[in-house]
Amino acid sequence: MKTLLIFMAVIMSSVSAMAIGAPALEISSGDQKLILEREELEAFPQTTVITRSPYFDGEVAFSGPTLKRIIENFGLSGETQITFHALNDYQVRGNLEEVLGLDAIIATRINSNPMSIRERGPFWIILPLSDRPELDDENYHRFMVWQLNAIRLEK
Repeated sequence: MKTLLIFMAVIMSSVSAMAIGAPALEISSGDQKLILEREELEAFPQTTVITRSPYFDGEVAFSGPTLKRIIENFGLSGETQITFHALNDYQVRGNLEEVLGLDAIIATRINSNPMSIRERGPFWIILPLSDRPELDDENYHRFMVWQLNAIRLEK
């Protein structure tokens, strides 16, 4: 009986995981669309940013691929604008060249642990505020989108 209960628990957790789906980030430009799951984002070279922020206490270590690497991997063809979209419908738009110059990462982990939605994940645009104090300004904080689920590139 105990084996049956364990088996049923494993099956139910598998079904639940499939129904929820793996965290994914959609990147699009016009008709082109790329969907990257956490594992795919973590297959890119990882960068760790240890920083302080107005959004948490003390310094925290975030890791993930650089935004620049992901966007360049997508293949640009004249795009000049970037828009970040969050699960709560927050959006922010900026000049692509300017945003790529911010040394941002698409964080998939906080202190080595995968981020959940509750922890402002599954993905969070993180700027190196401690290493680049000039970015510690509301004008740049707006790009630190948590619960990131889509990036749109436009001309």
